[in-house]
Order: sequence, then structure tokens, then C-alpha cells
Amino acid sequence: MKTSLYIARHGETQWNKVQRFQGQLDSHLTELGKQQSAQIAQQVLDKKIDIIFSSDLGRAKHSAEICKSLLNIDVKTTKDLTERHLGNWQGEKIETLSHDNNYIELLYKFTELTPKGGESAIICGQRIYNALEEIVQTHESQNILVIFHGEALRCFLALLGERSDHNAYELFKNGCVTHLTYDHNTEYFNLS
Repeated sequence: MKTSLYIARHGETQWNKVQRFQGQLDSHLTELGKQQSAQIAQQVLDKKIDIIFSSDLGRAKHSAEICKSLLNIDVKTTKDLTERHLGNWQGEKIETLSHDNNYIELLYKFTELTPKGGESAIICGQRIYNALEEIVQTHESQNILVIFHGEALRCFLALLGERSDHNAYELFKNGCVTHLTYDHNTEYFNLS
């Protein structure tokens, strides 16, 4: 028995556009971000989606609401799918922080290192894993669209062993969709 997850990164935001770290702060979708959100719905139109789950941050919720209006499917939000907490890096420009000695380890690697007041990649990955596992356990054999965040997705996939030398911005464009299945017999997520 398998459950399909179509995991999408929300549409572009004002802060994505100016390359400012959001973390668990928020900014509004741009017009392009709204179009990208509609394109998420188009990408899964033939997948017979049963339900949409979203992070409770505004940018993900707005993307999910756009998908809801096009797919005519209910949306449930959960704080457990929120973006990685980037501590005192939240709200700062990438250009400024890219010179920090810990920049590569924090945003390219899968380690216990945390920005001050933030969350490590390992803790974030485990939080997302737990949230998705709870979703698939309560929605067995369904097709689920999950809209959340690039860095959280990077951390989750790294936990599954999908490690890369790239950061979330390089790995996951706004509005991209990644397909996973959850095998209820082996209790494991698999990239399709």
C-alpha cells in the first residue's frame, strides 16, 4: 500500500525576489509567485489529488489557496511544515550573510549547527519527516499535495539520504513539484 505526496515549494515572494532570508518570517507572493502557484495546480491536475496540506506561513497558505481554487480541494494547514527557523539570520540579505564563516555549513550541509536562536538542518529535517509521516498515516493510499518551503524540503530530503552540495535556492525553484511515495509496508519515503 502506497501514498503519493506531491511536494511543492510555494510561489515567489517579495523577499525571494530581493534575496532576503525569510525563515519563519513572511512576505507576500509576487505576481510571478501567484502564477507559479497556479502552475503547481496545473502540474498535478491529472494526479487526482485528494487533499492539500500547507505550512501555516502566509506564503505557503496563499499558494495552497490558489491551488485550492483551481483544483476544488480542501486545504489543511499545519505549523509542523513551517520553514526552518533561521534565528538571527531571518530578515537578513543573503549577500550580507554569505560572508559568514558558517554560511556553507548552515545552508549547504546537513549538520547540527544552528544560526543563533534558530534550528539545525537535522532538527528541521526530522520535524518535516514527522509531519509528513503523520499526514500519510491519516491519509493512506491517497494523493496529497503538500505546499511548504525550500530549505525545509532540503533538510527533509537530506534526512532521507538525498544530500547535495547545493543550497535550497539552487535545488528548488519557486513552484517546483517533487513526487514522493510512502510505502506503508516498509514505512519509508521514496523519491519517484
